[in-house]
Amino acid sequence: MQKRDRKIRRIAAVQARLHRIAEWQLMECQARESELEDKQRRILEAFNDDSRLADLVVSNAGRSLRAASVEQGAVAKIKERLADNARVEGRKLKHVESLVHQAAARAMKDDEKRTLDDEIDSAVRRMLPTS
Repeated sequence: MQKRDRKIRRIAAVQARLHRIAEWQLMECQARESELEDKQRRILEAFNDDSRLADLVVSNAGRSLRAASVEQGAVAKIKERLADNARVEGRKLKHVESLVHQAAARAMKDDEKRTLDDEIDSAVRRMLPTS
């Protein structure tokens, strides 16, 4: 039984690590998404300035804006996948934590049963006449 409990605890530790990794990846993706939004905002602010921009700068900014938009779409898809992965890993972690709790309860119950059996055996031995 102890071997099984150790295995469950190891699985729980690995699952917790996988869940942390999934959340970390999601946070990185969200940071990248924020960077792209800031880049697009800065480009649009440059377009909205009253000053006249040279045609070359305008076309370059337009290309940059389109590229950032395309990349943001890709990042949004990745973010969605990573969010799903984080939710799945979270569910797995909760399930394994439940198994750990059940294993601990089972071990405690087994210990209590063993202690009770030992007490009963010693009481019976005391009651038996010695010859």
